[in-house]
Amino acid sequence: MKILNIIRESIDLHMHVGPEILPRKHNLLSLFENQKKKIRKICIKSHCYSTVSWAKLVNETFNTDFFIGSVTLNNFVGGVNLDLLYADANITKTPFVVWLPTIHAENHLKKSEWEIKKEWVRDPDFKPRKSKTIRPVKIFEEGSLTKDMLSLLEYIRDSNCVLATGHISWQESESVVERALSMGSRKVVVTHPMYQLINMPIEVQKKLAKMGAYIEHSYAMHSIDKISYDEIVNQIKEVGPEHCILSSDVGQSFSPNPDEALSDFATSLIERGLTYDEIYQMIVDNPKQLVK
Repeated sequence: MKILNIIRESIDLHMHVGPEILPRKHNLLSLFENQKKKIRKICIKSHCYSTVSWAKLVNETFNTDFFIGSVTLNNFVGGVNLDLLYADANITKTPFVVWLPTIHAENHLKKSEWEIKKEWVRDPDFKPRKSKTIRPVKIFEEGSLTKDMLSLLEYIRDSNCVLATGHISWQESESVVERALSMGSRKVVVTHPMYQLINMPIEVQKKLAKMGAYIEHSYAMHSIDKISYDEIVNQIKEVGPEHCILSSDVGQSFSPNPDEALSDFATSLIERGLTYDEIYQMIVDNPKQLVK
């Protein structure tokens, strides 16, 4: 019962929604109907489209603040596209999440044979594209952040948005996060650094956390990517729960709903040594700081 009460207050900052190229478990309406009494807020993510206007439409239609919008800077939206960020920031008064490139990050395309990994889909009719055929979204040139990327960081800071690092390399994440924090941003998330395509060293995670970034741990890192709960607990303890957030990263057609994923996640972490208070901090208090 205690876990159930925590989940009802939780803010899931990473949940995939359709319609999208990938098959998804929910669109916004079905997700709202399914989750509105089970969880406090959900940030809806798409690899392909901005969801800021989607979130605004459903929130206004149902007189709620349930959904948090986001945009992921893949080729589908023009990569590092300041015009899109400007448009999104001017249709909503609430913070939204800006993910750096995911499936079109240079790091992702170099390390994955496929743009969209087959295990994410599990649909025999899906036709994936080879990574080598995709133009990566560049955020660095000759070892330095591009001018557009620097302008983007300024706009994210000034618009009260949340910066999340996506699937860029851990070295790129280290540089971007340090720069964003030095520029005055206070809403920065290192996206699932345990993911095999990122694999950020724990010492780098600890450094960035001490500087003010939040380190994300998601249920899908275990359920899909098979990272052990023991290793997740070890890294949370190393960094400190005060610097971490928990998310589901679900939405795949075969995954559980966010409340179910977070409940299983929290229960499994508690069984391995974390406390209820630490779970509450990572799933309620810390996300609340990011979206206020």
